[in-house]
Amino acid sequence: MIDKSNSRAQALSHLAELSDQQRVWYLQKLVQQVTSLTEWQNAKVVALTMAQDEELPTELLIQTALLQGKKVLLPKVRPNHKMDFIQVDEKTDYARHKFGMLEPIGEPFVNLDEIDFVLVPGLAFAEDGQRLGFGGGYYDRWLPKVNAPKVGVTLAANYFKRAQWPVEQTDYALDKIIVLDGYHE
Repeated sequence: MIDKSNSRAQALSHLAELSDQQRVWYLQKLVQQVTSLTEWQNAKVVALTMAQDEELPTELLIQTALLQGKKVLLPKVRPNHKMDFIQVDEKTDYARHKFGMLEPIGEPFVNLDEIDFVLVPGLAFAEDGQRLGFGGGYYDRWLPKVNAPKVGVTLAANYFKRAQWPVEQTDYALDKIIVLDGYHE
């Protein structure tokens, strides 16, 4: 077992090594596989994530959800390792957070019981739903407040039979992990 920082570095390197062509392929595969889930198809309110830097791109999934008439919520970081979700549409303005990520500008979505589907970001995932996030604990604190299905998406290189990193009591396991595999040049 390796520590979380080394596991993060290894997972980030797998993502950073993707070519532009691979990124486009994974973007399309992500949308195809997520939208084919029954949980997605039945959902009216989806909490998604805006991909940062090397993460698997989610822009097309966000656009697809809006086109399908779903309410789309995106995260906004708050002090003390907390986060809110803001409902977005085509007119939403965004601002860059001090950590560099884009966040929607708006009021927090407070009816968490209306959320039907959550796409949870992560660097690496295990078969039992464990995820290795970026280390802030934002999602581990927020996820227990929501009863919706929680889904992660990852590359085959960042998916493991068992967590290769130490799992802590505060780490929140997901309901389903989609492994995007099969890219061939």
